[in-house]
Amino acid sequence: MQERLHRKHAEQIVEHFRSELGDELCRQIGDYHFGTLAVLIESAINTSVMTAVNDTITDIEGLLERTRRHAGH
Repeated sequence: MQERLHRKHAEQIVEHFRSELGDELCRQIGDYHFGTLAVLIESAINTSVMTAVNDTITDIEGLLERTRRHAGH
């Protein structure tokens, strides 16, 4: 199975956040909630990347169309 692309980065963000909170607060929050936070962060990263990819595709399509029109004149 392919590892999710942004999972490692999301987990690093959560680990940094945990280190800021301290051990006692982290125990109170619990691993389940930190796991949920990692999934939410990963999802946000994926959404941002996909939006950027779609925007880039739209830009390239527009450039190709302008190039075709320019070449036709």
